Amino acid sequence: MVSNDILIRMQLINGMGRKTISKLLTYIELKKIKLYEFYDLLNLINDLKIKKLKIDREKIEEEYSRIIESCEKNKIQVVGIYDKNYPYKLNSIEDKPIVLYVDGDIDLLNGGNNIAIVGTRKPSQEGYEISSIFAEKLAEENCCIVSGLASGCDEAAHQGCLLAKGKTIAVIPSGHLNVLKMKRSLYNKIILSGGCIVSELSPLSKAEKYSFIDRNRIIAAVSEGVIVVEGGLTGGTSHTVKFARKYNKEIAYTTNICRNTGQTLMFDNIDVIDSFEKLVKFKNKSIEKVLDKAISQ
Repeated sequence: MVSNDILIRMQLINGMGRKTISKLLTYIELKKIKLYEFYDLLNLINDLKIKKLKIDREKIEEEYSRIIESCEKNKIQVVGIYDKNYPYKLNSIEDKPIVLYVDGDIDLLNGGNNIAIVGTRKPSQEGYEISSIFAEKLAEENCCIVSGLASGCDEAAHQGCLLAKGKTIAVIPSGHLNVLKMKRSLYNKIILSGGCIVSELSPLSKAEKYSFIDRNRIIAAVSEGVIVVEGGLTGGTSHTVKFARKYNKEIAYTTNICRNTGQTLMFDNIDVIDSFEKLVKFKNKSIEKVLDKAISQ
């Protein structure tokens, strides 16, 4: 088992991405190599002659100290891939996060009734209201709502859930301390209501172009089903749909998205929700699918 201290430092090595780290960790496990400190890892990297890495140990240690200090000061949990409380839903995907940074109730990530509601940042008024109302209804059905804390459909979903005094998970594409100022109020409401804000980026990290897509795979992975309110045929939401399909999660569109795009659905086996009855039916099907899989295993 590799400690979180070493995992964080691995991520700070210039040129060492998630795939390289995963391969290296697999090698360490297979060879049963013991790493007691970062110096042991550096020796291993040197022995393996891994190319294209720029290792500035002093800079890495400075950045590591900043990360740990910001986590402790802001009560953000550091959860590594080998920790007992690392979410099993994320552990089951191929491209799993190496380290998670969590503010709030981490147990929600393993909940069996998580439903994601996602969509465009610029929805119609109807789309915004549908996101909010569906989230409110699902919260009343004891679901935890998962979304991305973005403007538009995401924001409406979080707000609707909170109106019903439900719990919601926000998966963010930046570090916790770089959430946009306009979203800080919603962030605080989520935490005060017993929810969870999670990122695979350290607290001081800024959102990058790639991190929005990375964020969407986590949304899909921790959810039993994904509802697309508006958007979804292109842009960020389409990635969430693709990840949901890859992870064999239930997917639903609303009639709103079909009408606004004027297009047929991208794939077969996608539900269309146009009533509360169908919303609850989708929720039940999503949860039952997960239960059936668990029983079969």
